[in-house]
Amino acid sequence: MATIRVNGIDMWYERSGGDGPLLVLTHGFAGPSCVGWPPVLDEFRSRFDLVIYDVRAHGETTVPDDASTVTMPQFAADLAGLMDALGIGQAHIAGVSMGGMVSAQFACDYPERVRSLALCDTVAGNAAQRPLDAAGPSAVADGIERLITVAFEQFAHIVSTQGLAELVARENRHRHEKDPYARLSAMSLEEQDIKNTRQKTEHMTVAGFLAAARAVRERPDLSSRIPGITAPTLVSCGEWDLFYPVAQRDHALIANSRFVTIRGAAHSTPDFRPQLWKRAMFDFIADVEAGRDVRGEFELAEDG
Repeated sequence: MATIRVNGIDMWYERSGGDGPLLVLTHGFAGPSCVGWPPVLDEFRSRFDLVIYDVRAHGETTVPDDASTVTMPQFAADLAGLMDALGIGQAHIAGVSMGGMVSAQFACDYPERVRSLALCDTVAGNAAQRPLDAAGPSAVADGIERLITVAFEQFAHIVSTQGLAELVARENRHRHEKDPYARLSAMSLEEQDIKNTRQKTEHMTVAGFLAAARAVRERPDLSSRIPGITAPTLVSCGEWDLFYPVAQRDHALIANSRFVTIRGAAHSTPDFRPQLWKRAMFDFIADVEAGRDVRGEFELAEDG
């Protein structure tokens, strides 16, 4: 674990140096690497030359004084800068949730650096950045993307007026009282509460949270650009995830893509069904490395 100077900030990263293919993983919103990934990544570290890092404004990476520098295109530029600093020309690029948004942006902006792409539990478009009368390829996906924007506006309002601890308390309470899927996760409710609390109160600042939330809300709409992605692509999503119809749309827009439905999972399949998520990732990268056709639609379930 170390920090490195990238685009005017100090970026925290870890590189496993394993013997396998180069894989760069980007974490989700308010989920910096030290809390967001373990222990899911233990096997990744041995199978791959794995790079994980904290996105700008998250965890141990700098929270810039100028919040306008915290944007999705800048996140992608930071990833390119990190790869430059580490001497990495091309890698398998993957991310979960917000990390998938970063990965999609990276694939659009730096296509020559993408050996393969994995978009997990994420969205590549942003209907809120289009006029209301400018429909995208999927009306259902457009509606979900607008709901995401509203949710992040609400998160930001709570944090800016009452603080991160209040947001965490509300999220944890909602998980216990109203979330129909939380008890079905591989993580217990207590483990989910602890992880959420640590991520946001120990490893995020209010300034970093608000800047990153704005970056997610105002991210570019890539729905017109992702059809240009030619790298082999995995689009995976939990069957109960709100993002599922958006993931279906993104798969339809990327010709050279595989769609994997992870049964028994809501948002964040690495937490809900870690073994299935690892299987989806490992099988996909193995197929890419072997030169096999990755296209198709598949389902993964614990009983089959």
